[in-house]
Amino acid sequence: MGAPVPHHRSSSPLDRRILVIGADGLRPDLIDPILMPHVAALAAGGARSADHHAVWPTHTRVNMSALATGTVPGRHGIVANTMLVPGATEDDIIDTANFRHLDALDRFSGGHVLLADDLGSILAAHGARLAVAGTGSGGSNLLWTPHHRSRIVNTNTAFAIADLYDLREKLGEIPDPATPDTARISYAVRAVIDLYLPDPDNRVIVLWFAEPDSSLHKHGLGSPESRAAMQAVDAAAGRILDALDRMDIRDQMDVLFLSDHGHSTIRAHRTLRDALIEAERDLGRGSLPPLATASDYVYPEPGTPPPSAARLRPLVEWLTAQPWSDLVLAPEALARQLPGVLPLEPLWNGHINDRAPLLAVSPQWTHDRNIHDVPGTVAALTTQSALKSSHGSASPYDLHATLIANGPSFREGITGPLPTGATDLLPTILTILGLPVPPGRDGRVLAELLRDPARAPQDEAVDETLGPVHAPVNGSHAGAVHLHRVGTTTYVHGADGGSGTAPFIAAPPATPRTGDARS
Repeated sequence: MGAPVPHHRSSSPLDRRILVIGADGLRPDLIDPILMPHVAALAAGGARSADHHAVWPTHTRVNMSALATGTVPGRHGIVANTMLVPGATEDDIIDTANFRHLDALDRFSGGHVLLADDLGSILAAHGARLAVAGTGSGGSNLLWTPHHRSRIVNTNTAFAIADLYDLREKLGEIPDPATPDTARISYAVRAVIDLYLPDPDNRVIVLWFAEPDSSLHKHGLGSPESRAAMQAVDAAAGRILDALDRMDIRDQMDVLFLSDHGHSTIRAHRTLRDALIEAERDLGRGSLPPLATASDYVYPEPGTPPPSAARLRPLVEWLTAQPWSDLVLAPEALARQLPGVLPLEPLWNGHINDRAPLLAVSPQWTHDRNIHDVPGTVAALTTQSALKSSHGSASPYDLHATLIANGPSFREGITGPLPTGATDLLPTILTILGLPVPPGRDGRVLAELLRDPARAPQDEAVDETLGPVHAPVNGSHAGAVHLHRVGTTTYVHGADGGSGTAPFIAAPPATPRTGDARS
């Protein structure tokens, strides 16, 4: 068991600092207090969310952008891990893991790789600095601060900036990648302890681990490798907390431990491109308009006009009839003309932008358990047949993530009564720092978790079920999505998978369980 989290002396927003520790893909119901004692101690001595949500789609860089901007994909513009943006690159494809692709999109859009201001830019406008360290893709780190790159340590790239090569050299040689990636986790931790924490100008520090996501993808939910990755993340959190105590800055530092999405065991592999080829075979050659796919999305083929609803109808009817297809979505103007199609905008808090796809497809999920007795499977849309688990769908197992908050700003030993989500991070961080929240944010300040009684939440959660605008034809599956609304903020709880309900995904226990740790 980790050391008890101490009671915090009060400190003003003027000297307050914030550390965000991200464990990519860490599903909240998988946190075992015996396996992750430091994280369990943070939860027990702080505030946590029992119902924390990713934005949909549950891709990493989509959610990183939501965390960094406080907005939904329909507003921030990173709508998938891989997007089709005609004219932005030679082949029109944007791989958001690749910082050069993001830079190309930034140039193409006139400096708006993100269509909403990011945390790094907002802090810089107030004379403060964001520092980022991580073991994931360059793109996932860059999206926190695409235009202010003086403090980014990433184990995969230096973003072609000489100063960042120098920054990495201060930490020594970068270890070779491994699964679980324990050595690179330690490298990123050293960046925070040795370079970032001693400098008070770093008002917000983001430390983002690609684990347990990488091990989950390769070895699956509940595997020994993924459990070892969770242990490595917990040990890293312990090292950081020890460093805060040694430096005597624990009482000015709020720690937010979170993840960006959950995971589901893959029970079937297919790609949307393969599905379109199959659809044209079934419907007849020339039956489909010119289309292209990326991730879980269908786009007009670059250089061709968007097809009419009448031209898309045969494909939509085919998709809704497939046993692996759960939801078909489209911008509302198109959804209103097609049977069985849900509008995108309600999932994106009422927003849409020109990077949105023509159609989006979310595959079927189940509560079935895998070989390690972990529930949640999905008929994944992926080209990577070696993956054991994945994310991206509207399954509630993908949509639920972890949020634990501990520090002088947060209440102790409580579980928040309201749903929360990725878009809430930015407004909460800025409020803690005493900085104004820019207009046009979709998230809310998590007042119910804060000590300040003047910020008690005024809103209650309202649940809503969203179905297709028009019923599907021929008795095809009519998918539905469950939403929470708190004030003007929307959280996507999960597709019903045909069951009529989306399950509750438990938050981590506040105190350690007794019994076998199953290590």
